[in-house]
Amino acid sequence: MPRIRAVVFDCYSTLIDIKTNEQKDEVFHYLSLYLQYYGAKVDARKLGLALDLGKKQCFQSAKERYPEIDLEIVFRNILEKEGLVNPFLATSCCKLFRVLSRERFQLFPDSLPVLEEMKKSGYPIAVVSDAQKVFCLEEGEMLGLTPFFSHVIMSTHLGFRKPDPRLFTIACTLLDIPPAETVYIGNDPETDVKGAQAIGMQAILLDRDGENMEQEPKPDFYATNLWEAWNWIRNNF
Repeated sequence: MPRIRAVVFDCYSTLIDIKTNEQKDEVFHYLSLYLQYYGAKVDARKLGLALDLGKKQCFQSAKERYPEIDLEIVFRNILEKEGLVNPFLATSCCKLFRVLSRERFQLFPDSLPVLEEMKKSGYPIAVVSDAQKVFCLEEGEMLGLTPFFSHVIMSTHLGFRKPDPRLFTIACTLLDIPPAETVYIGNDPETDVKGAQAIGMQAILLDRDGENMEQEPKPDFYATNLWEAWNWIRNNF
C-alpha cells in the first residue's frame, strides 16, 4: 500500500461539531424583522415557504448527479421578488440565517491537537466539504482552523456535492499528490468513503458514535476519534 503523503478532511461533523435547526419558527421571525429595515414586508411563514421552494427549484433545475445549491442565490431570488436588489443583503441574510439556526457550534476536542501534529509532521492538509461558501470560510476562521489548510474545496463553488469524485480529484490536483498517496477522513460512508475511494484515495471513516460500522462502502480504516486516525496514518506507512 502506498505511503500516505497528504491528508484531506471533511469539515462539518468531522472537525467541527455542529447542530443546526433551520425549521425553528424564530429563525424566520427574526429574518422577517431584519428585512423590515430594508422595506420588505414579508411575514415569517411566507419567508420560510419561499426558502423551501427556492431550494427545491434550484435542485430541480440542476443538471448534476449530486447537485449543490447556493444559499446566497436562493436568498437573492427571494429578495428580488420583494423588490430588494441588493447583493449585500442576500449575503447578510445567509449569515443571519446561519447564526439563528445554529444550536451547537464548536470544535471536537481532538481537532486542533491532531491538526497540529499533522502539520508538525509535514503533511499537507486540505478540506473537501459540502458547505456554503457564504459562511464556511468564516466559520473555519472563527474556530482557528484556517492556518492548517493548504486548500479548501467547497461544493457551492462548483455546483456539485460529494460523493462526486471530481471534488476529491480537485483536492489531489491542488495538493499535487496522487490519490493513492492521499487519505480522506470523513464521517459519512456514502459521501466521504465512496467519493474518495472512487478516485483511488484511501479513506478513514470517523465514526465517533459507532453508528456506521456496518454500512457500505467499507473504509480502509475505522476510527472513533481523530487520534486513532492519526496513529493509523503514522504507524502503517
